[in-house]
Amino acid sequence: MTEFIRPFGPTIYRGRLSDEEITYIQGVAKDTLEANKRIGKMLVGIMKDHFAAHVNDIDAFINMIKPHIVKYAKYEYERRNDLSFEQDGIQNENKGEVDWNSFNFNLGKGPWINFQKAGEYQPCHEHVGEISSVVYIDMPTEIAKEQYTKDTNINCPGQIEFLFGSGDIGSTGTQKFIPRTGDIMLFPSALKHIAYPFHTENITRISMSFNVFDWTVDGKKADS
Repeated sequence: MTEFIRPFGPTIYRGRLSDEEITYIQGVAKDTLEANKRIGKMLVGIMKDHFAAHVNDIDAFINMIKPHIVKYAKYEYERRNDLSFEQDGIQNENKGEVDWNSFNFNLGKGPWINFQKAGEYQPCHEHVGEISSVVYIDMPTEIAKEQYTKDTNINCPGQIEFLFGSGDIGSTGTQKFIPRTGDIMLFPSALKHIAYPFHTENITRISMSFNVFDWTVDGKKADS
């Protein structure tokens, strides 16, 4: 399953990992807990357990995420009809055929993994880089079934919400998603978003995040 959602301008990509990839990334989460490299003071989350991801086989990890990143870039290329992405950070001085096999990038200081418990959340924030990603490693099914209170029209436990624009009349302004284990989302790094809390005790919502820098295609470095 691949979706390109454009509720208000910027493109949000939603894809799926295979069962084998889910097993692999859950193993990375387990290794990350054991490595215990805390980086919470570098992040905005109101949660106890943020860790630098412990990725033993970086090639396997890149091979897992690269097809999704290339799909996002190709979609934007076709939508805009050239590789001159002033906003999203991709440029290609050659306007001819694109050699997608030459597409490359780096992840800066990422990725990192968030182990979110009851009552914890990510406040409204944005990232750095050209695009950013959230990979949902384990989304306990109990979360989506929660109803914190009947006295609201916005029960959204554990959901991610994207926000864009000024909120003027006629503008959608926000888009929420209910994450599932194995989902991978990509979006422009400057797109603000929130990860909402949940309230079920003794479960953990596990997600990975990373930022994509220095897109390169056809040997031309991105001018972001």
